[in-house]
Amino acid sequence: MKKMPDYIFVYGLLKSMYDNEAARFIREHCTLIGVGTTPGRLFDLGTYPGIVYEPNAETIVFGEVFRIDTNKEGLNEYLDRFEECGPEFEQPNEYKKEVIPVDVNGKVYQASSYTYNRNLDGLKKIDSGNYDDITGTR
Repeated sequence: MKKMPDYIFVYGLLKSMYDNEAARFIREHCTLIGVGTTPGRLFDLGTYPGIVYEPNAETIVFGEVFRIDTNKEGLNEYLDRFEECGPEFEQPNEYKKEVIPVDVNGKVYQASSYTYNRNLDGLKKIDSGNYDDITGTR
């Protein structure tokens, strides 16, 4: 089994400002490192976002980097179920888990993140790269 990094990058409803079960689970097992950015594009999927990581993109996506402190396996399993990422879910999965570089104040972390894994046709791009801009949350 591939070793997952000790960091996760979240860019939507899993961020620290939200009070849903999954965001609380992350806060219970992780420490917020800070706001981070990664090259790519962010899309509005209706009631949540999806990121497409693109190493050479001219645009960036904003999110948060967390260090996983406890229950790493449990956290990964929980998030895989939450994001419906795995062979037991509809194929192709809406998200795939990948390790991407995320910059936090000039320091780059290799963090796992759930990136969008389906066709982009018809999806609305969030030009600012920040999901909070369409939710009004800050």
